[in-house]
Amino acid sequence: MLYFDSRWLKSGGIGRFCKEIMQAQSLSGCSLISGELSSALSAIDPIKLSRITLGGSYFVSPGYNCPFFSASKAIVTLHDLMHLRFPEYSNAKNKLYYNYIVKQTVRNAPAVFTVSDFTRQEISRWAKVPIDKIIVVPNGVDHEFYHEAVLPIVRDRPYFLYVGNNKSHKNLKRLVSAYASSGLSTEVDLLISCKSTPELSLFIAELDMTERVVFLCGVEESDLPSYYKGAVATVVVSLYEGFCLPILESMAVGTPVITSNVTAMPETAGGAAFLVDPYDINSIRDGLVDIWQKKLVRINLVELGLKRAQMFSWERSREIWDDALIPILEK
Repeated sequence: MLYFDSRWLKSGGIGRFCKEIMQAQSLSGCSLISGELSSALSAIDPIKLSRITLGGSYFVSPGYNCPFFSASKAIVTLHDLMHLRFPEYSNAKNKLYYNYIVKQTVRNAPAVFTVSDFTRQEISRWAKVPIDKIIVVPNGVDHEFYHEAVLPIVRDRPYFLYVGNNKSHKNLKRLVSAYASSGLSTEVDLLISCKSTPELSLFIAELDMTERVVFLCGVEESDLPSYYKGAVATVVVSLYEGFCLPILESMAVGTPVITSNVTAMPETAGGAAFLVDPYDINSIRDGLVDIWQKKLVRINLVELGLKRAQMFSWERSREIWDDALIPILEK
């Protein structure tokens, strides 16, 4: 018997992955674990999940939550190792959970899923497991993002667009600094999809950019394609990503992308984005200026991006998932 953890449906990026992968053939007829995401992340959940694996059934998660006793019956999806890479996320609880529960599950599992080769390499080194045990199931692009069917959001001024949250690794402070120093604020705005933080709002005010840096405080998923379509470029200059789906979503609607030259972002972009050093404000600034001023650069990136986005689909991702999971379940 197979239990699939659908509690991740209520989580941002992993939620998108969960929603799509639930349609895989290998999960047809499985038992769904439902409830609030908070219950999946609670301290007692690994013990509850152990009843499944110790009872002889498989537990499969689209996220990183694991049973305490995996009994070689738990298969999880590690989208990144964020909780181990940045001090603000790697508190004592997270370190204990990853190093004593997640790592053990990964070592015992018949397979492990992840979303990029970059993260695959990271997991292999961290858990000291053979790399061929780790299966890359990349994120796909929803059909509604493809450019033929998308109408742009209409605004009074052109804009650069950032899509994501306001966590520190998203590097919003350097992005705003680069935008302010570019001199482009007289011509183009910077739209940020999430809410601000008090610290970031104060920083923006000190730069006298409050009127030009616009926080959307959340964008409905159905409106995202139109926001991408209307942008001069999508700018995602994170310090770390395990995949970075906004890169592909922007490309799919025909909008150029500026992104970081570190971690999984160059892999996801596949040579179809303008890469910058996310630690260097001048590098980000130059990317913004070049994209704004050089029409031929934008045209070239649009063409490359459309081709790149077409290489990713949820149908293909589900095929990869099934090809790995079905033989395990049939043993």
